[in-house]
Amino acid sequence: RRLRNDVFGNYVVQKLLDHGTSEMKASLRDTLTGEMLTLSLQMYGCRVVQKALETLDDDDLPGLLAEFHQNVLACIHDQNGNHVMQKCIEVMSVKAKAANASGDVQKELFCSGQIQFIIDDVMGNVPGLSCHPYGCRVLQRILEHCVDPQKTVALDEISRCHRLLLDDQYGNYVIQHVLQFGRHCDRESILHIVIEGGLLPLSRQKFASNVVEKLLKYGTPEQRNAVVREMLKVVDEDGSGEHGGGTSVVILMVREQRN
Repeated sequence: RRLRNDVFGNYVVQKLLDHGTSEMKASLRDTLTGEMLTLSLQMYGCRVVQKALETLDDDDLPGLLAEFHQNVLACIHDQNGNHVMQKCIEVMSVKAKAANASGDVQKELFCSGQIQFIIDDVMGNVPGLSCHPYGCRVLQRILEHCVDPQKTVALDEISRCHRLLLDDQYGNYVIQHVLQFGRHCDRESILHIVIEGGLLPLSRQKFASNVVEKLLKYGTPEQRNAVVREMLKVVDEDGSGEHGGGTSVVILMVREQRN
């Protein structure tokens, strides 16, 4: 037990989870039971918890995951616990998608259902979490990994605050993920904000310029052309391509149109 949150001992426990016998893993599972939350909030204990989520048998996970009920937001706001929440989302979503690929719909629903309580708590706090240094990471993992029904709910909630997030130092990462993993309608919504709000002011702002670049990268040809047209209206008028974040946007614009 003492090894789990030790600066060196945690690596030993992780190796046992990776390469230990079934009996060893069962013993480690038993030592984790009842202590998942406490360990998740510790610097080294959270690493053991993440490894356990990756390596323990599927049947072992529901009981361990249940220990996070009522504590999702506390974990997300914690510098260690947020990594555990990200791992829960990733591991169970990967299992759900693998089940879907093999035609096992029941297992897909079971696996995705094990993290539904995390999704629900996040969806009730999207604006605040999107603008949080750790919360934005959890939302990014949802967009990257979750099954389509869960991702759709997330995209719908995020769509309510596109403008708020676009130039936020953390929210812009969520918007970038929306552009990469979202739907056509999500990209259209963000494009509308960019065009209606005036593209150059946005492209000069450090965080919003990242969003404009992603729009150029992941948008449809029509969406990319709309961005290009808007920039060309003013880029020669005031030398905007030579200032701040606008430089990288203009460079990317030219490269994208050549490809």
